[in-house]
Amino acid sequence: MNSPAGTADEVLSLCTALRGAKGLLGLTEAEEPDLLEHVARAPQAARATPLDLAGVDTQVRAIRYLLVEVADGGVSAFMADTAARILGDGIGRLFF
Repeated sequence: MNSPAGTADEVLSLCTALRGAKGLLGLTEAEEPDLLEHVARAPQAARATPLDLAGVDTQVRAIRYLLVEVADGGVSAFMADTAARILGDGIGRLFF
């Protein structure tokens, strides 16, 4: 995972983008609440003092899984790559 300060900002940015793009991710009505649950929990972990790295890791991994394995919308690959960049393991859809 990246540096804690960078991670928090990146997680908050990713979650904001995901909330704004939820209709473009290609998720069904049954799948969307699962993603949104993780999108709500990730910022909580990122804003914790001290930063909850384990919580961030867990939530971002779940988000990335849904974006890679379930979502098929036009922007889901870009969002999955952002999650992969946050995690630092290079498992995305397009660029890693």
